[in-house]
Amino acid sequence: MLLFVRRRPDLVTAAVLAVTGLSIVASYLLKVPCTGPTYDYWGVSANLGKLKYSNLCYSDVQQLWIGRNIPENVFPYIHGQLLPGDGPPGVLVNGAIEYPVVTGVFMWVAGLFAHTDAQFLLVNSLMLAPFGLLTGWLLAQMTSRRALLWAAAPALVIYGVYNWDFLATTCVVGAAYAWYRKRTTGAAALLGLGAAVKIYPGFFVLPLIIERLSARDVRGAGKAAGAAAGVWLAINLPVYLANPDGWWATYKFQAGRKPDLTTNSIWYWGFPKLSTEQVDRYAIALIGVTWIAALWYGWRRKHTLGSYPWIQVSGAMLCAFLAFNKVYSPQYILWVLPFLVLIRVRWGWWVAYAVIDVVLFVGLYRWYYDITLGGDFGPAKQAAVVGVWGKTVLLCLLYVVFLRSPLAAASASWVRLPPKGHPDALVPGSGAPSSTPPAGSSGSTPSSNGARTGSEEGLSTSRITSTQ
Repeated sequence: MLLFVRRRPDLVTAAVLAVTGLSIVASYLLKVPCTGPTYDYWGVSANLGKLKYSNLCYSDVQQLWIGRNIPENVFPYIHGQLLPGDGPPGVLVNGAIEYPVVTGVFMWVAGLFAHTDAQFLLVNSLMLAPFGLLTGWLLAQMTSRRALLWAAAPALVIYGVYNWDFLATTCVVGAAYAWYRKRTTGAAALLGLGAAVKIYPGFFVLPLIIERLSARDVRGAGKAAGAAAGVWLAINLPVYLANPDGWWATYKFQAGRKPDLTTNSIWYWGFPKLSTEQVDRYAIALIGVTWIAALWYGWRRKHTLGSYPWIQVSGAMLCAFLAFNKVYSPQYILWVLPFLVLIRVRWGWWVAYAVIDVVLFVGLYRWYYDITLGGDFGPAKQAAVVGVWGKTVLLCLLYVVFLRSPLAAASASWVRLPPKGHPDALVPGSGAPSSTPPAGSSGSTPSSNGARTGSEEGLSTSRITSTQ
């Protein structure tokens, strides 16, 4: 099987794309029961209110058709604002959207081709599918058959067209692909774009800059910072200048959210007496401390790995953010999935996260259904609580596992070698390791100074290729 994978990587990629495509189609079909055939004046399906909890067919895409001025084709942000409501975070009106600019414009474009929430769901599914497929393709190029962990994940079926997260995963995985190709500036630019889609890809710019500094590439660090900031500003600045209130409404809305039964965080279930302000302070402190610890640990490991473990540190930072933030939307598992592919962790972690995510999803929405019937306690609520705490524990464990694990490279051609001048760097003329070492080869090519060259994790080429 291993030999077949090496000789026919095209078939592996085709399999990843096929499974990803089937998962996205299944995701759409899972949401169809919430559509039509009866619609009101605004194009809202009668089945959405009736079945979204009982049939587990809820999606943010369909729900926000009416809530964000999509039927009126109002261009987002330009006239939007956040008005005070009955409580925090307030009410988004006149085209204001809780997502950053790229996602908001994407929603608006999809709305141009729809007259009902069912059509809006279909159009978004068609527009999002290429991004889900591209994420799978990029992962397959970097990790070969490990990309099936993305393609075959239950989360793709549940959340593929639940929200607009495929846009962000493509930016993050595209940045990893560019980094592997030693195009750090391109990677930073994609992260800047990702921050304009969903905020979290912007988190990974800091460890990317540190990765360049650890390689004594100050110019490269500056270019990375400039590329990320430049792309983000180019997208956001025109909108901000057109209407600061509409642009700020996105961030004020998210910052003003309070932990409640919809936020799925430990703060609601474990510390219900804390005020929103207290939760903000504690959450920021915990996230800050864990981020600093991850960045520091990455710096320590660079001495044994040969370079700074940017992807591992980024994955750990994401885990800490999701574990301690006051809001955890179920589809955030799509943010973690690429790191479970890119970082060589045991498949049991993937299974555990998939299982606890299904428990959370089913428990949460069946609990909402119980609430609509006047109930508030039962197996569904217990499952939701288990899901909330279970995913938090898993994220804390993955924080450590990501930091301590090597990358998953499909072949030696994907190994990011130590920076020029490093003791383990290849000496010109000594020869680079082949992606398919000859039979009997150790897979490690000694340089002229006797150093063994290997992957970023200090592994030999043969070890990387033999563990796929």
